[in-house]
Amino acid sequence: MKIVLCGRIGSGKSTTAQWIAKELGLKHYSDGDLMRTLAMEKGVKLETFVKQRSEAVDRMIDEKTRRIGKKEDNLIFDGHIAFHFIPDAITIFLEVSEEVGAERIFKHQRKSEAHVKTAKELIKKNKERWKTDRQRYKKLYGVDINDMKNYDIVIDTTKLDVEGTVHEVKRALRALQKK
Repeated sequence: MKIVLCGRIGSGKSTTAQWIAKELGLKHYSDGDLMRTLAMEKGVKLETFVKQRSEAVDRMIDEKTRRIGKKEDNLIFDGHIAFHFIPDAITIFLEVSEEVGAERIFKHQRKSEAHVKTAKELIKKNKERWKTDRQRYKKLYGVDINDMKNYDIVIDTTKLDVEGTVHEVKRALRALQKK
């Protein structure tokens, strides 16, 4: 089984992927982990690496994603564009309202967002980040991460906690397997 978990900022991609991996006995990969690994290899802090992000860095991460998808089975991969590089995976998109996504990130004070003083300010930053990511992937690959046709399943996590999201993902996977 190969699963790709995509979604909006603060939708719970990474947390849900970790739980699903554990419950289903899958190997977990993420764009974030690949980026951290590359930053360490380059000897720079993740925050610095993200700020210096370039097309070459994106392509390195994307190529690693493609190789993982080709060589491995029984995995879950969370990332914004992973569906494009692991085409034989079940693709799931986690939706979330901008407000709830920002509140989740702000509450956990991610290092990459630590300079933001309010969740409201984070909404603005998240919108800009989503727009930038969307434009970058359109430019690099001609792919729109906002096009729901790219995904087998779309789940709105706005009113769900982690357990509820995991439950919905597993329910959707079971339904797909019955088809």
